[in-house]
Amino acid sequence: MRTVSLRRTPRRVLDRLLMQPYVQRLLLPFGRELSGKRWVFVLGCYNSGTTLLADMLQRHPEFGGLPNEGAFLTDALPYPERLGWPRMWSECQQEMLVDADDCARARRIRRQWSLWVRGGGPWVVEKSVANVTRIDFLAECFPQSQFVYIVRNGYAVAAGIRKKANLKRWRNPRGFRRYPIEYCARQWAVTDRVVRKSPLFPERIHTVRYEELTANPSSVMERLWRTLGAEPVNSRGLWADMTVHEVRSPVKNMNTQSMTELDKGDVQAISEICTDELARYGYFAYE
Repeated sequence: MRTVSLRRTPRRVLDRLLMQPYVQRLLLPFGRELSGKRWVFVLGCYNSGTTLLADMLQRHPEFGGLPNEGAFLTDALPYPERLGWPRMWSECQQEMLVDADDCARARRIRRQWSLWVRGGGPWVVEKSVANVTRIDFLAECFPQSQFVYIVRNGYAVAAGIRKKANLKRWRNPRGFRRYPIEYCARQWAVTDRVVRKSPLFPERIHTVRYEELTANPSSVMERLWRTLGAEPVNSRGLWADMTVHEVRSPVKNMNTQSMTELDKGDVQAISEICTDELARYGYFAYE
C-alpha cells in the first residue's frame, strides 16, 4: 500500500494548506515532543537574508530545519500576515508577543513542528521573522536555544520589503496596496532596536553581517558553526547552488540590485528614520 507524503505536495499549495489553523489542529495528535534538540533561531528583519542564512546553516549535516517559517506551521504563534501586515510586524507588535513563561504553548509548537523537521541531527534551525518580538519566550521554553541575528544594509532591506510584501493576498487594515517606504524603513530600525535591547544580546545572540556572509560564506559559516558548538565541515563548493524563495543562485550580495528600486525621496526618508541604526553599522545608500 502506498503512503501519501505531504512533503511531495507542490510547495505553494502545501504552504497555504498548512497555514490553516484547523489543519494544524488535526495534525497535532501525530506530532511528538522534540526532546534533546538544540534550537537555533535565526533573527533579523524581513529581506535581510534570514532565509539564506537558515538554509546555509542547514548545509551542515548535523543541522535540520523546517520547510517554511515555523509560525506558519503551528496554531500557537501569531504572525502579522493574519492581521493584514505582511512583512511588517512593527505595525502590530503587541499582538505578536507571547508570555515568556508559557512553556505549555512551546510544547504544542514543538509537537506541530515535529511533523516537518528535516534531518536527524541534534540542531534544529527555525526562522520566523516575528520571533524578534518573542526572544524571551524562546530562550525560556526551548532548551539549549541560541540565536543568530543577521543584519543587512537598511536601504536594501526597506526596498526589498516594499517590493516583496504581498498586499494583494493579505488585506491591509489601512488600505495600503503598496507600503510607503517610511513603514519599511521603520520595520528595519525597530527590528534592530528590539534585538539590541534584549538582555541576551550579545552573549546568546550572535550577529552576522549579510555583506560579510555573501563576500566570505565559507569563513563566516565555519566560524558560526563553531560558535554554536558544532564542528565545522569543509564548506568549499557548498555555496555555488543555493535555492532561496524558489530561485537558484550562488551566494552573492544583492544590495546594489535591491537599491535600484529607490529614488532620492526614498533614500532621504530612510536616512531620516534610520539615522542611528545606519550610522551604527556604517551603511550608506548605493553601497
